[in-house]
Amino acid sequence: MQRGDTRAGWAGLLAFAFAFPFGVAGSLMIAPWVSLLAVFAFPVHGRFWRPERPPWALFGVGVFLAWALVSFSWSPHDDARQLWRTGLGVPLYILFAVRVGQLDGPWRRRAETALLFGVIALGLFLLSETLFDGAATRGFKLAEENGAVHGEFGVEILVNRSLGHAAVPLLLMSMPAALITWREGGPAIGVGILVLAAIAAFSFDTEVNTVAFVFGLVAAGLTALWPRTMLACLFGLLAGAVIVLPLILPGLIDVMPDSWRAALPASFEWRLQIWSYTGDLIREQPWFGYGLDASRPLNGEAEVFALGSLHNVEALPMHPHNATLHVWLETGAVGAALLAGVLVALGGRIAAAPQLSRLQAIAVAWITVVYVSLIVFSYGVWQEWHQGTLALAATSVFFLAARHRPR
Repeated sequence: MQRGDTRAGWAGLLAFAFAFPFGVAGSLMIAPWVSLLAVFAFPVHGRFWRPERPPWALFGVGVFLAWALVSFSWSPHDDARQLWRTGLGVPLYILFAVRVGQLDGPWRRRAETALLFGVIALGLFLLSETLFDGAATRGFKLAEENGAVHGEFGVEILVNRSLGHAAVPLLLMSMPAALITWREGGPAIGVGILVLAAIAAFSFDTEVNTVAFVFGLVAAGLTALWPRTMLACLFGLLAGAVIVLPLILPGLIDVMPDSWRAALPASFEWRLQIWSYTGDLIREQPWFGYGLDASRPLNGEAEVFALGSLHNVEALPMHPHNATLHVWLETGAVGAALLAGVLVALGGRIAAAPQLSRLQAIAVAWITVVYVSLIVFSYGVWQEWHQGTLALAATSVFFLAARHRPR
């Protein structure tokens, strides 16, 4: 047992256990909770800070993060709260995942048990909300948040948004939890967990969760066949997408047939307009970007056809709803190149890890694809609530390490 395992063990147990109530509440409290527990579990022994191999991927993360923070100095957005949330939050999320992921023996078992509790409890709650049309969440919105002022349609949007956010920790942690049960001889429980995640992914009018689940399932299946090869290819493709996608996406949208666009849900048509507008902004300031959190003031107007009529909407509502465009818009080509380098280094480190197991490789592919799908099709890069949730999912990957290399 390492020094400080008791503190780290309690941190892991509390983090996974409280993922259930915080997930039910919309997942927003997961990030500050993980940050607080990372401070509580802070390692004071020197061995933790002297790894066997230089963590080049972590160094790369530090350089990218530093560039993003420096870019705030030329951002037109004058609210510095994101500067502190990102600058302090990301290192704490990484610290939590690495420290709690090193648990062994009884404390690891306890953390795994808390993980299973959090995932299954959240899955059953979302199943109940699916069957009863979000009754519990709707009642809370009406009673405690004065949802009646938004009208019936507005309350429905708030309910689905909250439940869609609640499904994110379930989606990210469902595969690692299922693989842990598989390893321990309980495959039926693992299948049940994935079924609960699938039901949540296809509910609450949150198409991005559906896309994330389907893509994650495909990636997990391919990785089960070729663990190391798939991980190396996956991170290489992501690095290439960070560089190339923002450059070609506006052109692809322009040549998309009108019949295809007409068949899309209104939310996806709106996204296409957001991406086109963001692409135009990137071309005006490509190298260094507009600075951290600049997406908020860089807005405009667009029109979306929905419910039988045209509606005026924001051309850039808070962020571009696409991670690659978001990085280019705010940190420029420099930031995109740094992030691509991080992905290459991280993919190489994971794919070459001596103790990488097949189950662990599947979990890495699942979490990576699900998370990338969420931030490429919907959420903003800097939103801390899903960063904290990603830290929990990344921690669970460490629990699946094995002694022997996969074929």
